[in-house]
Amino acid sequence: MGNKNLKLTKLALALGLTVGLTGCFSDNDNDVTITPPDPGGDQTVAVPPTAVELSDGGFVITVTDSLGAPLAEGTSVEVVFNSSVDGLQTASGTAITVTETANDAYNTNTAGSFSYTVDGIASGESKTYAFTVQSDNFLSNTAEVTIGSGETITEVVRLTARNFTSADIPVVAETKALAELNTDVTVEYSATGGLDLGDAASITLPVKVDDAQAAKAAGGAAVTLPNGTEFVQANGEALQSAPSLTVAYFANEAAAVEASSDDASADQTSSLDAFPGGLNLAVSSGTETVEGNFTTGGFVAIELVNEQGEKVKTFGEGKSITVAMQVDKSTRTPCPIMQQDGESVADAAARGFDTTSGVCKESALVNDPVAIAPGHIFPVWSYEESNGQWSFESFGVVAEDATNPTGPTFNVEVEVDHLSYWNLDFFAQRGCNVSSFNIVDSDGQPSSRFTSVQLLTNSYRFDAQPWNRAALNSATFRNPPSFDVEVRVLENNVNVLDGVQGDTGPAVDNTASIYDGSLCDLNGATLQLTPVDNVEVVTMPVSTFAVCSNNDAVDQAADPVLSPTTVQLYRGEVLANNLQDSFYGSEFNINLDSGVDYTFRFFNTFTNTWETQAATGSTDALSLNMLTECDTTTSTGATGGN
Repeated sequence: MGNKNLKLTKLALALGLTVGLTGCFSDNDNDVTITPPDPGGDQTVAVPPTAVELSDGGFVITVTDSLGAPLAEGTSVEVVFNSSVDGLQTASGTAITVTETANDAYNTNTAGSFSYTVDGIASGESKTYAFTVQSDNFLSNTAEVTIGSGETITEVVRLTARNFTSADIPVVAETKALAELNTDVTVEYSATGGLDLGDAASITLPVKVDDAQAAKAAGGAAVTLPNGTEFVQANGEALQSAPSLTVAYFANEAAAVEASSDDASADQTSSLDAFPGGLNLAVSSGTETVEGNFTTGGFVAIELVNEQGEKVKTFGEGKSITVAMQVDKSTRTPCPIMQQDGESVADAAARGFDTTSGVCKESALVNDPVAIAPGHIFPVWSYEESNGQWSFESFGVVAEDATNPTGPTFNVEVEVDHLSYWNLDFFAQRGCNVSSFNIVDSDGQPSSRFTSVQLLTNSYRFDAQPWNRAALNSATFRNPPSFDVEVRVLENNVNVLDGVQGDTGPAVDNTASIYDGSLCDLNGATLQLTPVDNVEVVTMPVSTFAVCSNNDAVDQAADPVLSPTTVQLYRGEVLANNLQDSFYGSEFNINLDSGVDYTFRFFNTFTNTWETQAATGSTDALSLNMLTECDTTTSTGATGGN
């Protein structure tokens, strides 16, 4: 993983391995020649395991719930790659095979983590893999990884349960049968006639962020199904039975950022981290692809699925449903276009947006976003979870909440003619192609501390964690935002950015600071960290070995063999929020805090299972043993002699 994989000398002595000795001995205290005992016949000998070949790079997909905790034991998870799988391999080096009708069996497991290697990465180049993660009873999510030669990363993907509420994160999801939406309405459905509500005009499922989250976020969504709605699958066929409706709402946490960006930055249960595909992306604009960033007003996932697993895509010719979203009044817009009296939505939008792509025009973009108000134009986007693609749909208008005008939210209502995930977002083209900067410790030396680099502003958040960066002493951001962001460097959830060397940002003065401005202006800069107080950092040599599990059952055991695999380092127990870094290879030097408890999680490439081993930060060499049943052979015993 860049400079994270440092070769060591062999660790046979550190392992305390037993070496089989044959032949004669002398020079003992009595100067007597010792003859080894006669083995007395045939012996069973373990054949040393064959090491896995080292690939050009590796990555791990780790799946958690919305809070970053592991999914319940036994939960089946599937990874579906939406891009080319050229060069993609299992951890043991077997090519991943995906067809239009079948997924590779390796891409489904109940461990919640997937270890991959990559072959064929030329020096100075990289490979990118886009994928969707799905599991029963959870909403799907998508992500992508980019791997360079010699690099290792972990991509953590969070899934939200279809029924979910929490006091820790402003995300709420609810699933109900249609007959449960309004007890006063009789609901009937047929494949030929669609939804029959009798005399009722519609049924609605509303969800709302709990009031306990008021300091962090406000908002919600309501999905309304009109009488006569048809339920049509993507293949054009009608559902054979009535579906259940799932509505999930993800708030944008604007209130938290406005109240205290320091508190918001330290929050590891951010709803923005669970947004499908993240907020840095590319959208289509005519024949071109525009790369940039979303600042969001909130996101709603909608699913209509029956007991047979048939999923609704459209609602019949010329028919639509209504999605009403409540938007936190603290939300800010980088593209503040206001509808004037007597002006149509289309005409107002045309003044500030490309009306075919929804992209904010450069002439309308402001570096310092302003608070939304009634009349502001708000673009509406849909998201196709099967391929991770966002599409611009239409423009909405921010309006007062007539039922609660003094409340914390405004309303934006849209008509949708197909089912998808829906997002209120301002899309701004990137500020520059790339921003890359170095990170040094307080002594000016390249940093080896497990820090994350966080970009934060109202309705936008991105965390470059140590486990999804190529190196600890640098950070590279593709498609940096054109709007200003706050930049922090977090260690154990505390900002440790001292300043920026030179005149680019806050001065280096041994106190924690925040860079507030253009990320593009940091390209080529050096960020310096604050000193570490009373923490002794030690270097632990770590090696991964293939070890015969049947050594005890044979007469002659086989020595362990160095063999590469993926290793994840956790501070304390195995939780996404405790993940420190990822490594790929067979020998590593890892800097740890002395006396602190860690967990090493490594993938057994011979059994395709994850295993863990606890260790305390020290200079003691650590062996991570991948047990595998080895072949055996028979050796004919020799008679004794000199």
